[in-house]
Amino acid sequence: MDPHLSSIATLAWCRELGLADDALSSGGLVTNVDDTATTVRVLRIGDTVAVVGPEPAVSAVTALSADPDEGAVRSAAGGYAARAEVLCLCPEWTDAVRVEDPLISHDTADLAELLRRCPPDDGTEVGPDVPDRAFVLLDDDHQPLAVAGYRELQSLLADVRVLTTPENRRLGLGATVATLCTHEALDAGLIPLWRARHDNLAARGLAAVSGYVEWGTLITVRMSAR
Repeated sequence: MDPHLSSIATLAWCRELGLADDALSSGGLVTNVDDTATTVRVLRIGDTVAVVGPEPAVSAVTALSADPDEGAVRSAAGGYAARAEVLCLCPEWTDAVRVEDPLISHDTADLAELLRRCPPDDGTEVGPDVPDRAFVLLDDDHQPLAVAGYRELQSLLADVRVLTTPENRRLGLGATVATLCTHEALDAGLIPLWRARHDNLAARGLAAVSGYVEWGTLITVRMSAR
């Protein structure tokens, strides 16, 4: 990973986690106790680990081994729902378009229809908020097949999410919209960030095809509901 690119992404995450701008630059363990938080987040970048959330969850997580997995963090934080993600960055323009002359919509109604066509668990991959920019791939009947969208993170990163309807996967549709979305983010001066569940090898493979390089990991425990 290009050191300059990594340093910008690290700065963005410092600000996202409420840390000092240089908190993740020297290695080791960094913590930030926020008793108003409803999540515990464990970010690993190289040999640096940041743990952010309420007490006593932060203390319980930091008492684990140097490289805790999703299950260990979940147990230490009280057994709530957890999500382990691989964080990837895109250092350069990569053309992974697989559809010739794709029909693209930016209409939020098409995005909503695509989400309706996907299982609820898949819909969470896109996140709860409407993206700042979305590329919805339509078929000849103007039915949505796949989407890639991003939201700005600390005005430095483009948090890219990609979703394809179940019956249209492995056809290159996700790679097509991911390319369009990623290129727009790069053109806007943002560093594209891709999150993939740690155990989702298909998503990690799609990220690699789309020009992303694995850079760090993030485990999030949501403490509001089991």
